[in-house]
Amino acid sequence: MDPVVIGLLGSLATVVSLLVLFLGIYRRHLRALRRTGRTLDPLAPLTPVRRRAVPFQMPPRWLVIRTQNTLLIRNLLGAHEMPTPTWAEALARSRERTLFVSPPVDGWTLVIGAALPDPSHDVDLVFRFLSHLSIAIGDVQFFNTDRVLSFHGWARLKAGEVIRAYMWAGTTQWNQGDLTLEERLLGLRCRPYGEEPEPLVYGESSSDQQNAERVTLLARRWSIDPVAASEILLQQEASAPDDNWRDPS
Repeated sequence: MDPVVIGLLGSLATVVSLLVLFLGIYRRHLRALRRTGRTLDPLAPLTPVRRRAVPFQMPPRWLVIRTQNTLLIRNLLGAHEMPTPTWAEALARSRERTLFVSPPVDGWTLVIGAALPDPSHDVDLVFRFLSHLSIAIGDVQFFNTDRVLSFHGWARLKAGEVIRAYMWAGTTQWNQGDLTLEERLLGLRCRPYGEEPEPLVYGESSSDQQNAERVTLLARRWSIDPVAASEILLQQEASAPDDNWRDPS
């Protein structure tokens, strides 16, 4: 055989061996991170991201909508006659059966409040609610997390079409669309319909617990998460004159 060909084949074999070795190391690194409850930032591979403490109560469910027209959202949600508290008050009351619409942050508007439909009670209602809202306004995202019960879910719709949706509340209630790159990078485990949870291993968290803890990270990658948005809104509220932050539309 031609010595040049032999040399090329040898180089190719070396490259393949290095790739296999790197992939093995990378997979072991991912498993180690998941066991410690840490994740990888896709913008900085192999850099662990630690969760920082949240200085306010996280809402159990929230909407993220690509619009700056808060007045339109309030009208669509029937919240136009509801009082508009400060965002600090809205966060403190996020488990009350009402709705709070934020001022826009980087082109996105958040909606929190226990009046948002609960997937664990009626996932069909969630689907109808999101479909109606998305047909009216476009890009709508919904997130749900209960770290006590490990219930969790997320959905993204555009112009009424479901791009991706996954809801889990003891069983898989809704699983539609292809797994997104962001879900894969975060190591989210989405069960098919009817699949039973895996047996718990002592000292390790279940995939459902890990999913519930990473909902906020998924929101951050799809659009904006309530932690980052609230930090901006609370800072604006603290530095602005009274009432100047409310409904800019």
